[in-house]
Amino acid sequence: MARKSRKAQAQPVAEVKKETAALPTAIYARLSVENSGKDDDGNSLQNQIAVCEDYLNGCPYLRLTEVYSDNGRTGTVFDRPAWNRLMEDVRTGKVQCIVVRDLSRFGRDYVETGNYLEKIFPALGTRFISVKENFDNFTRGGSVESLSVSLQNLVNAIYSRDISKKVSTALRAQMETGSFRNRNLPYGYLWNEDKTAYVVDEEAAAVVRQIFEWKLREVSVYTIVERLKAGGIESPERHKRRAGTRNGDNIQGEGWCPSTIRGILQNRAYIGEMICGKSETALYKGLKKRITETDKWIVVPDAHPPIVDLSDFEAVERQMQEDSSHRASTMEWSADIRAGMIDLFDGKIFCADCKKRMYYKRQRIQCKGVVFRGVYECSTHMSRRHGTCFKHAIRQDALHEKVSNIIQDQFRVALDYEKLLKTMRGGAGEASVREKHKAAVSSIKLRLNALKKKRAGLYESYVEGILNEEEYAFAKQTYEEQYEALSRLLDEAVERRERFLESISPDNKWLTMMRGVAGMTGLTQELVDAMIEKVLVYGEGRIEVVLNYNDVFSAMCECVEQMKEAG
Repeated sequence: MARKSRKAQAQPVAEVKKETAALPTAIYARLSVENSGKDDDGNSLQNQIAVCEDYLNGCPYLRLTEVYSDNGRTGTVFDRPAWNRLMEDVRTGKVQCIVVRDLSRFGRDYVETGNYLEKIFPALGTRFISVKENFDNFTRGGSVESLSVSLQNLVNAIYSRDISKKVSTALRAQMETGSFRNRNLPYGYLWNEDKTAYVVDEEAAAVVRQIFEWKLREVSVYTIVERLKAGGIESPERHKRRAGTRNGDNIQGEGWCPSTIRGILQNRAYIGEMICGKSETALYKGLKKRITETDKWIVVPDAHPPIVDLSDFEAVERQMQEDSSHRASTMEWSADIRAGMIDLFDGKIFCADCKKRMYYKRQRIQCKGVVFRGVYECSTHMSRRHGTCFKHAIRQDALHEKVSNIIQDQFRVALDYEKLLKTMRGGAGEASVREKHKAAVSSIKLRLNALKKKRAGLYESYVEGILNEEEYAFAKQTYEEQYEALSRLLDEAVERRERFLESISPDNKWLTMMRGVAGMTGLTQELVDAMIEKVLVYGEGRIEVVLNYNDVFSAMCECVEQMKEAG
């Protein structure tokens, strides 16, 4: 084929432009209260997202990857679910640019907002754009623009504190006059037609009265739970959602548990009282949510119809106080005994089925004297008493015995492998595997260098007219894909080589750990912390122990097999 004239191809050369990859961009939206479709001055999540999308449509260098939104989250704190997920994606490189409608949607805390804009985003190399303020941290003009943004953040913070003061003051006034109504209805009540007062829900009220009657007969809380379950009585949460006083249907398990019964027996709403101000949140005072002292509670008598007689409620109250005093004296008597029972696996022991933590309990056994023993139980089953996980446990002494046996086995394995590595190190097998890894890395590097030369010659071929624009673009993309694939192969080959070298080293992390604990006798906190990452407990007392640096041990075993085959 005849070569094309260079002059004829000279003009298109000026049209070849370097492609700039579009930044992966996220839209972030936030609404302070749950969006109910009411007029919100254009601050709805849909409106915020639409404004940001319109902005991105005019920015071809920004590519939308995902929309993150926090509905019903205050802007005065940055611990929000969607924002936390967004920042995790920023740190992993999935998102490199964030777009918000305005700075108040981003945050209303003056100090923390400035910290993100001036420190965190620059350190992460993250582009941040606020559409309403026309702010872009990659293109801002300097100190004057920075000052205007800081002033805007300050205004947002002052606005939040002013709203907080007005809302807190208004709610306090409603509580003191008795007009305040808690939106979370007590079990046994419904709203009246205009939702201004409680009325008795006779179906649930009958269950409440039955619970009080059982307790007056000194039936234990746990027995009450079992009776309600056996009778097929609907739990308070399920009843509220069926009655429409609570939204959603994401309910797990049966729901009746001892804490629910205690809450009902101690709730003074059942004698007609309304108690307000148990907790306090006041942004304008710099207060996060906290429990207030009982003398600061606001008690409104006869706020609604009672379900339980005052005399019955007070009798149950006295009974529960006596039970509490008895438990306290028993706990005081056994304090020294329980203090000597140490949980060596705190934060390290989990249920293998539901993956939740196992709770450590000190059980009192009455058998020829009082004896205490430690037991680990599945926290999901123990705390909720429902079917999300089956009931299983393991005694502390059985766990210690099994873990000790596993650790002793590991000591023997470590001794064998250390001897084996000592004999194999420097031999033909090691040299062969080492050379194999070196050759794999060198081979990929040679292929990369050859591809670099081909890629460098593409542009010359295009300028000289050997390739037209379409052929040049296709060949360029093909070479780039091949280069990326070879680069990944090189990284993997280098990683395999480094893993091999680390594994056969006499100072690898696993062998170093085993030497550090070799002289210890008995199961101690120091030994558990040094060796064990976690313990998984299955049914019937079977356990799985995951040791620290288990990946190094596995790699070492693999390398030994490779050297055996090669040598």
